[in-house]
Amino acid sequence: MKQYALLLAVMTLSAGGCMGQKSVDQQDLRRQIGQKLMIDLRHFCAQGSSAQCKTDLTELPKEFSGAITQLHLGGVILFANNLKDTNQIRRLTADLQQASSDGLPLLIGIDQEGGRVARLPTSEFPAFAGNMAIGATLASSGTRYATEVGQAIAQQLKSLGINLNFAPSVDVNNNPANPVINARSFGDEAAAVAWAGGAMLSAMQNAGVLGTVKHFPGHGDTHVDSHTGLPLVEHDRATVEAVDLYPFRQLIKQHQPAMVMTAHIQYPALDNSSLTTKSGEAVIKPATLSRAILTDLLREDMGFDGIIITDALNMAGISQFFDPAQAVIETFAAGADIALMPYEIKTPSDIAALQVLIDQVVIAVQQGKLNSAEIAESAQRITRLRQQLSTQTPPLVLPDQQRLAQDLQLEQQLAQASLTVVGINKLKLPLNLAALKLHLIAPDQTKCQSWLQALKHWGVQPLAVTCSDLTSSEQNQALAQIKQADLVLGSLISPAQSAAELGVLADLQALPAMKLTVSEQKQLLVQLVQQAKKLGKKTVMVSLRTPYELADFADSADVRLATYSYNQKPQTAERPFSGPAYDAVIGFLLGNVQAQGQLPVSLTTEDKSIERR
Repeated sequence: MKQYALLLAVMTLSAGGCMGQKSVDQQDLRRQIGQKLMIDLRHFCAQGSSAQCKTDLTELPKEFSGAITQLHLGGVILFANNLKDTNQIRRLTADLQQASSDGLPLLIGIDQEGGRVARLPTSEFPAFAGNMAIGATLASSGTRYATEVGQAIAQQLKSLGINLNFAPSVDVNNNPANPVINARSFGDEAAAVAWAGGAMLSAMQNAGVLGTVKHFPGHGDTHVDSHTGLPLVEHDRATVEAVDLYPFRQLIKQHQPAMVMTAHIQYPALDNSSLTTKSGEAVIKPATLSRAILTDLLREDMGFDGIIITDALNMAGISQFFDPAQAVIETFAAGADIALMPYEIKTPSDIAALQVLIDQVVIAVQQGKLNSAEIAESAQRITRLRQQLSTQTPPLVLPDQQRLAQDLQLEQQLAQASLTVVGINKLKLPLNLAALKLHLIAPDQTKCQSWLQALKHWGVQPLAVTCSDLTSSEQNQALAQIKQADLVLGSLISPAQSAAELGVLADLQALPAMKLTVSEQKQLLVQLVQQAKKLGKKTVMVSLRTPYELADFADSADVRLATYSYNQKPQTAERPFSGPAYDAVIGFLLGNVQAQGQLPVSLTTEDKSIERR
């Protein structure tokens, strides 16, 4: 009944006009609003509640197909839940395009940044080592890897019918404690981030996939993940301009990104006005809901004429403060073109709720809360972009096996080119690992397997190998094994996984509890490596994600190595877990791989010897 009451209200307002706005045809208005919504379809259940629905959507059900057509939706975003193998993905994207209401291509988007934020199945689509690894190669290789990885990712997506990538991230990670960006950034220098980000963006768009620069106006100096809360950046305006905004200005000026994605972050130096939340509290407007930031700054001052898309509106940085309709209305009022994921849609009742949300936006237009001319102009921008896709000359798409072979080679090359020695190497290389007893300390058992597989990859059989798993091992047992070893190799993944890596907050909440937190794992590892050093063992410390924790091993590790990635190939019956970063480290210790990477971030301000070495 609520849905029909809203429709009646819309019809009444349409008939009478309101607030002096020009009367707008309601059906045209609904089509325009539909264009401006992008939904996810990770799960779907024809019956039952959304809270209980966990069924991955891999085939397009008639309910979703009908909603896309009838509500005139302009696009969808896909997650790993939707993407199982090449043939299945191609069927899904083809069916999605068949559901388009106007014959123009739907925008089919994905977060395929590379590294830890990658949705495609890694058995067929290597994710590469990610942006910080690329940042580590800039000094030795220029933008070669930014370009080649951008091309490869676009080739992967294009082959599957995916036409929009929410990448690259051009956030300047100048906060080592950043829980969500970190290794997703090219580094902590704005010029380097702009250089690498521009090369990757151009490579993707030249290969026929729309690119997105994010997270505007910058997510690099936050202590809070906007998936779980609302971050605040307290930079003054000069710092915002010199650091946070610099890559966005450069890419908009030089590379014409198809889209800019907003950040759910408060930037009082850019807008200190407030909004009233659903609980009645006044909060500083997050950038996603700020007209001063999206229209006055991005659209008018910076001259961006492409599509402004929000980050997912069901993230806690928005959803804990605003209900879906309020969030959509406020972001449209701020100047966003596309509202991404107002809420998760899992059941037919959720589809009905989306229709009600559209009704609420229609009412907001009729009441003058939203400008009808701006809504129409925004919808036309989206239509023009979709028309460009329909007239685009299809770029070359490599055969699947040739593409996979090239991607695997590039993945290994990047892992080796980015491998970075931090500080002074006190080990005499190469090591004769076959003549040593090794003790490995790894974040979990699969990483133990990857280290063992890397030794096998290089044809090395040490005298003995043991491995401690930081998630479950006992300290006394690890110390006993260290005493028997000649060389101790420790490795750590820090910080903990964020919702961005997994998909959404619900995935993070579903992770099994670990015996030790990441912080506790690090404390244990520091103690174990220090003990190994006291016992006179050779010690190697490897950061498998961000390099910041290597500062804590300056006195205990003979050599510290940064890989920026812990990607693993899925386990098969023929092959255990393995990964290019592990192969690169063992190859380095054997003298077969040169560590040419250069730190793209500063680890500390006190120890100058480990800054950008």
